[in-house]
Amino acid sequence: MPWLPPLGDGIPNLPRLPTMFNQSDTTHTHYDIRRTGYWDATSLDRELDRVYDICAGCRLCWNLCPSFPALFGALDAQSDALGEGGKLGADVTALTESERWRVVDLCYQCKLCEARCPYTPDQGHEFLLDFPRLMLRAQAQRTRSRGKQRSDVFLGNPDATGRVGTALAPLSNLANRVGPFRFLLDKLVGISRHRVLPTFHRRTFAKWYRKHAKNVRPNPEPAGRVVVFATCYTNANDPGVGRAAVEVLEHNDVEVQVASQRCCGAPHLSPGDFDAFRAQALPNVEELAGWVDRGYQIVVTGPPTCSLTLRQDYSYLSDGDPRMSEMIAKVAGHTLDISQYLMQLHKEGKLKTDFANELGEINYHLSCHLKAQKAGFKSRDLLRLVPGTKVVMVEKCSGMDGGWGMKSENFTESMKVAAKLVSALNQHPAPTTCSDCTLAGMQVRQATGGAIAPRHPITMIHHAYGLDARA
Repeated sequence: MPWLPPLGDGIPNLPRLPTMFNQSDTTHTHYDIRRTGYWDATSLDRELDRVYDICAGCRLCWNLCPSFPALFGALDAQSDALGEGGKLGADVTALTESERWRVVDLCYQCKLCEARCPYTPDQGHEFLLDFPRLMLRAQAQRTRSRGKQRSDVFLGNPDATGRVGTALAPLSNLANRVGPFRFLLDKLVGISRHRVLPTFHRRTFAKWYRKHAKNVRPNPEPAGRVVVFATCYTNANDPGVGRAAVEVLEHNDVEVQVASQRCCGAPHLSPGDFDAFRAQALPNVEELAGWVDRGYQIVVTGPPTCSLTLRQDYSYLSDGDPRMSEMIAKVAGHTLDISQYLMQLHKEGKLKTDFANELGEINYHLSCHLKAQKAGFKSRDLLRLVPGTKVVMVEKCSGMDGGWGMKSENFTESMKVAAKLVSALNQHPAPTTCSDCTLAGMQVRQATGGAIAPRHPITMIHHAYGLDARA
């Protein structure tokens, strides 16, 4: 039999066959940062190829975030270049380095794909596909090899930024609106000069609480005991959310304490800096686990990213020490967002329904990081307990993700994602819009020029009880 060249090599009009993968081969699937393979560049490349190939054949996540359109668009461009039969020839191994890493850079860890993907470990599928953790692994390897970008260094220390910003308020807020200062911030640090930045409050949540706590009489038979993890954002940039949460809890006869705390550490996970994440988060684990031992639930009042970090991402801190693993599990197992906790009280028959005000029509934006926790729609359900209240839930990503949306290189993509959310909100006009994610609320305000200014649901419940009138 005469020798024949491989199909597609040297034969006109036949497409080159793509690389064939055993998609069930999870040899290079590493999610444990303690394993040597996690940090192996060749292993990462092979896993990226495998996962990109699976995603290319599925495409369920095509409209969730910019990463997937970037991947599918690059592969479809290959197909178009190959002409007839091109779909057969599209090959993830033929992606350029720029195309491969653009997928990584456009992932802002919303984790919506994890909820939709049928191939995850949670689904018991043999592919063991966890796209967000793979993107984090890629970021971690690159950060280890080249170091952190200036924007990641700046965004990684919100505690320090908050201390300076609140101490200098209102001058810090004025500076954030001055063009020359924003130009320098853009060029020197990488924070987009077009991004409207959070407001700093001189009277932080911590300052308010210290004064407030002096006037609280202990309840000998409380409905529950909670320690509030207020988050660095609530403390410096949105103290009203923390105040509303504390007063609503106390109205329901819940004993409230506020933990000595620092940023949860989530900003360090964006570039995959696990060493900085560990240094930031371990004091929180020690502090919060101690409160759990004394019989308290942990209630998060700020962005759901923080509760997600406490409940899921602190697992990265486990170093094999049984004591540390036990503390991490305690924190994860006893952490709830404020609306989750209040709905738990309602289920137990302990939530007061002596509402003084109706809330009317509300558009409720379900944040990505609440959805990723698979905890249901507790804020929506809580708002619906108030008589005369109609709630329409909107499930669209805001495209903010904290630091990702603040970076100069991501601002345009961030606002494109936000436009889809704004369009969804405008389909059901309502006097009030709510979101548990205060950063998403900031994004919507900017995207609409202030026409829609979302409020945290707990501030609406605070109003429903009439507590704002008492204050």
